[in-house]
Amino acid sequence: MRVLLATGQYAGAPGPLAAAVSLAEGWRRHAPGDQVVVAPVSDGGSGFIEVLAHALDAQPTPVVVTGPTGVEVPAQLLLHDGTAYVEAGQAAGRHLAEEVLDGVAGSLADPAEAVDRVDTLLRLTSRGVGELIAAALDAGATRVVLGCGDLASHDGGVGMLQALGAGEDLAELPVVRERFAGVTLLLAHATPLPLTGFHGASAALGTEHGVHAAVTQVLEEQMGLLTERVNQILPQRKDLLSGKPIRPERADGAGVGGGVGYAALLLGAQPVVGATFVIQEIGLGDVLPGTLVVTGGTAYDWHSVHDGVIAEVARAALEVGSPSIVMAEQVLVGRREGMSLGISGAYEPREGEDLADLAERVARTWSPQH
Repeated sequence: MRVLLATGQYAGAPGPLAAAVSLAEGWRRHAPGDQVVVAPVSDGGSGFIEVLAHALDAQPTPVVVTGPTGVEVPAQLLLHDGTAYVEAGQAAGRHLAEEVLDGVAGSLADPAEAVDRVDTLLRLTSRGVGELIAAALDAGATRVVLGCGDLASHDGGVGMLQALGAGEDLAELPVVRERFAGVTLLLAHATPLPLTGFHGASAALGTEHGVHAAVTQVLEEQMGLLTERVNQILPQRKDLLSGKPIRPERADGAGVGGGVGYAALLLGAQPVVGATFVIQEIGLGDVLPGTLVVTGGTAYDWHSVHDGVIAEVARAALEVGSPSIVMAEQVLVGRREGMSLGISGAYEPREGEDLADLAERVARTWSPQH
């Protein structure tokens, strides 16, 4: 039997590749005769560079960029056949500002504290993301793919644009956009989050990270002021059919990374679903037919059943009629939720089991040995 491990990020593993290798090890313990293919997938967030480097057999280039708190951090740039792959989380990931973010989340004893917390969040910069993109351009890339998930920064992508030469007041934004005229820029986003609105980037800080409503409301106002400023600098384009102005802040992916997505869209980026992009980029569709497809990640829940690696891999498997199962560290939804994706079963570790043990147990069901 051929088994394809198209899994994502697990909290208990240092990266998607290490997790997939552990699962493969466990599966082979029970079914050494099975052909097990290790092909981890990323949704544009954590592990984006690692997954692509493994699949494309390419070596990332180390670089040093400005982290979200202003301190220099190590990052990587992956160059392959004229394309540069950039992982925004390496420059501005939440893991780089955990203490600051922990201080922002939670309740407010005094509403006046909201101002301090907003200032704290706005000081976390996306500048390093712009420095990574600038390094890609300097390396001669004609196609730049920006993988972006959840970030520490919530500056509307201003730091990224400043690093690319837009100026402190963004007055040179038209010049920066012109620089990308001959470059194909893709935004590989994890979720279709807009920048503003009730379901935008600021509101998501409340629902996903416990930031008080008093803080998210002020942040929403700040994002609104930013879009007004940008609209004064860049002439608004109009929809050819309706004649109405195109609002990039409301586009899918604009709110990803606290507005890094918005900044990318201002530069002409084409938004793509991160996991779907990776599946296509590494040619996973060619090996899906005739396989048992195993996907998974940290949690199989109400969110991952709609967006991300689990959902997109399962949809790809369903398109070619291959069965798919989920192995996740937590399974929080039932079989009914996965039926539309064609998912045949979902499994989580029992007490004392690691990922390899989980895979070995699941293999007994799906690859019985005679």
